Amino acid sequence: MPESLSSLIASNLIQWLLSVLVIIVLTLIALRLVSIASKEIDKRIIIPTEDPNRRARLLTVRKAARSTLQVVILSLAVLIALGTLGIDIGPALAAAGILGLAISLGAQTLIRDVIGGLTILFEDEYRVGDQVKIGSLSGEVEQITLRRTDVRDAEGRLYMVPNGDVRVVANESREWARALVELNFGYESDVNKAIAALDEALVRLATNSQVKPHLLAAPEIFGWNSLSDWSVVVRLSAKVTAGKQVEVARVMRQYALEALQETGVAVETINHIATQPGNA
Repeated sequence: MPESLSSLIASNLIQWLLSVLVIIVLTLIALRLVSIASKEIDKRIIIPTEDPNRRARLLTVRKAARSTLQVVILSLAVLIALGTLGIDIGPALAAAGILGLAISLGAQTLIRDVIGGLTILFEDEYRVGDQVKIGSLSGEVEQITLRRTDVRDAEGRLYMVPNGDVRVVANESREWARALVELNFGYESDVNKAIAALDEALVRLATNSQVKPHLLAAPEIFGWNSLSDWSVVVRLSAKVTAGKQVEVARVMRQYALEALQETGVAVETINHIATQPGNA
């Protein structure tokens, strides 16, 4: 082999090795920067966050962002290295595009769930510990991942809801809620007498040590709220701290029944509605 050809091959090999070395070093630097940024986010933003639910949500988002950036950096490094070797990456990109399309079509449900999870986390639609209603399912949120939300209902059953299926959410643990109790009186009953007794009961309710800390406004009574074929509906309402509507409605129902028993007015049925969330 002529000496000039050997020198040329050696020169090209050294140049290629140097290029690959530079790519590797830059890749390692980029990955290191991502790691440093991740730690700084933990130190400056996530760890100082007092709310454990918000901290967990930020941590989930940070983990997802870090892994995504790492995959992007490594993919770019491989493509640049192939280009340095003189390999035409056009067919490889086309094949990767076709493969990615096939994978995306096969995993579109998973992708939809992940996008839904990111939306839930970024928009803070609900947190771990919140009482929510998703479709016909009601319960407490136990865990949120990028793929699913775990909700446990009042009977202890754990439902794993794909985030892509979360369309309309009723969050009963934000800002405030209303505790509602509806009472049905027959048309032959003295409804005005019942309303007067219930009004006094609500005044006593507002001084109850169990209820008072959670009241955000004085309890209200809506007499003759509606009519049915067989009864007059009277509604009792109280604006309360979110998550306390069931507890307050329970005490409200007790006070109402005691007041009606004292006045001798019979109640036909009681409808308990304690999950009426609102915004401040």
